[in-house]
Amino acid sequence: MKNVLTGLKSKHAKSTVLAILLALNICLVGAIVYRHTPENKAQAAIGGRVGDVLAVPGNLPGYSDGVVFLLDTSNKVFTAISVDTGNRAGVIQSMPPLDIDRLLAAPAPVRPK
Repeated sequence: MKNVLTGLKSKHAKSTVLAILLALNICLVGAIVYRHTPENKAQAAIGGRVGDVLAVPGNLPGYSDGVVFLLDTSNKVFTAISVDTGNRAGVIQSMPPLDIDRLLAAPAPVRPK
């Protein structure tokens, strides 16, 4: 089998052909890798319906890193989360969810004058 590069006269033509072949090989390797890597698909939550969540950042006394208040308008629950970075572990602290309907149905306390 005759070498393709031996028929070329100039050094520039040889280097151009080698660069084109190198680029073609890189494209082919990329295509092979792309075909054999799995797709990164998002999976829906199993179980109940996922709600519309409103996240509001805030501050509370005793929480140096701040708090994120979460209001789920579809499931009508309210909660808050915070990340404790004081011990460098990054522990996530969360409040148990509160039912909004139960909170709003309770009568307001009477304030003394």
